[in-house]
Amino acid sequence: MPHSTELQALYARLAATAAARERRREQPYQEVAELAALGFGALRVPTALGGGGLSVAQLTEQLLQLASADANFVQVFRAHFIFVESLLLAEPSSNRDLWLRRIAAGAVVGGAHTERNPVNTDHFATQLHSEGGERWLSGEKYYATGSLFADWVATLAEDEDQRLTLLVVPRDAEGLSLPDDWDGFGQRLTASGSARFERVKVGAENALPIFESLAPYATSLAQHFHLIALAGIARNAHADAVDYVRARTRYFSHGSGQLPRDDAQVQALVGELSSAAYSSAVIVRDIGERLDTMVAWLAQPGANADALNGLEHDVFRAQHLLVQRVLEAATRLFDVGGASALAESRNWDRHWRNARTLASHNPVDFRLRAIGNYELTGEVALRAWFSGVDLRQRAF
Repeated sequence: MPHSTELQALYARLAATAAARERRREQPYQEVAELAALGFGALRVPTALGGGGLSVAQLTEQLLQLASADANFVQVFRAHFIFVESLLLAEPSSNRDLWLRRIAAGAVVGGAHTERNPVNTDHFATQLHSEGGERWLSGEKYYATGSLFADWVATLAEDEDQRLTLLVVPRDAEGLSLPDDWDGFGQRLTASGSARFERVKVGAENALPIFESLAPYATSLAQHFHLIALAGIARNAHADAVDYVRARTRYFSHGSGQLPRDDAQVQALVGELSSAAYSSAVIVRDIGERLDTMVAWLAQPGANADALNGLEHDVFRAQHLLVQRVLEAATRLFDVGGASALAESRNWDRHWRNARTLASHNPVDFRLRAIGNYELTGEVALRAWFSGVDLRQRAF
């Protein structure tokens, strides 16, 4: 893999600066640029086009290492890698290769697809309209994660005939604004706020076909990035606990009276965090391998939906397990020490805040209901990911 040594060194530096960077809310413009320059965004691009040529399972390993350093970056690159995957599965064309070569050269693509509007269940309010012989893009998106640090922003809009169009516009296009208005208490460094398109001029070069080839496992792939980020948080929490306990000399009167690292109860707590980190990594590695199997499976004739449904079913089950284990680990972390574990300089609360935010993107209770319904009735509602606003209730 190109730049492997440099990437490992960068992961280590990101880990060392993560707590302070998030505490100061320093958006990672420079760090994202460094990752892109080392070919991180091109890890899935074929070697023949200048990329790393990694499988999904191999990419999962790199993302897990990055998440263990700072889980925010996995979320930042999520839309980018989904875009790359859509290119890989599209029919060969000069336009497809153009984009893959751009990405191999270091381009980063952000995403701005989700809307807060009544029709988001089956339509988009963002519109592509013609005027004066030109085409113009207007609308507002939310959860434009990573776009603030990207070179290009991918978005979905409808034209006058309600045809859905995938557009990729330059980050600095006139009329495109990306306010850093994400106000969630977690994932503060993912720039997951709004994208506003106010008469952004677009040409034929900005339009790409809707990649239907990605659709069969797009939802599984999208959730996979959340699972990796959660697994990285579990690893990070475990590493913080080990470093803290090894250096700690203050003990509790109701403990064993020994150094914390020799106290059986503290050892058990560290073991609990270790188990959460291990099991989370095992699960995401399994899903990564399953996704690779799906890529190969789609290329075969006579494919049916059973395998796709099975993959999504397992992704939902994995989400339930990881959310439970990682949130618990992020809470139990504080039990390895006294009040000094709460120091803002450590910023350990970011582990829970980030995990809670990831868990809230796709509420687990809805997933559990879909699992049970699928198993009991055979109804396939697993891959139907939509949201909307009830016009009778204006609150979001």
